[in-house]
Amino acid sequence: MDTDDRKFYWHANTSSGGTLSLGVDLTGKFSKSEKERIIADAIRACYESMEQSGYIPFNAQVMSSRDIADKYGKSRQYWEKLLNEGKILYKETSAGRITTDLWIQGYLDNKPEVDGYVKNVREVIRRVEAHERKWGSVQCPVCQESRFEFAVNGDTNMNGICRACGFHVHTTLE
Repeated sequence: MDTDDRKFYWHANTSSGGTLSLGVDLTGKFSKSEKERIIADAIRACYESMEQSGYIPFNAQVMSSRDIADKYGKSRQYWEKLLNEGKILYKETSAGRITTDLWIQGYLDNKPEVDGYVKNVREVIRRVEAHERKWGSVQCPVCQESRFEFAVNGDTNMNGICRACGFHVHTTLE
């Protein structure tokens, strides 16, 4: 009798700020292509769920700074500078940087609006750090209501959303 002791499952969680946490557990021996298919299916299902929930704009893409330079012009260093200044959202992983083009078109079309967003993010980070707790509510820099709910995950990641105006932040703390 031939038995297959291979098992896999994946689990995902999306925070109120739209941050995805995805875990894939594999038991037994899988080929590289099988592992890639399982992970790709999990990511696709999460993407579809997050898109339906409004966390991901319909045209979001994963791009490197070189991809961004090729698509939108200017140099790779120019886009790296914007990424490092926090003017374009990105998520850093242990394997390197994953960048998105969520803010590139906005930056090209309306630089003052993006600069205002960055200013508001820096202000809310200052308020969160002054709060001295890992979670809670602070005053929103956009609408000035004390309804910006946040959570600091570990010591490096912070996400939050204003329940009054919808201003949201997902960033790494310095």
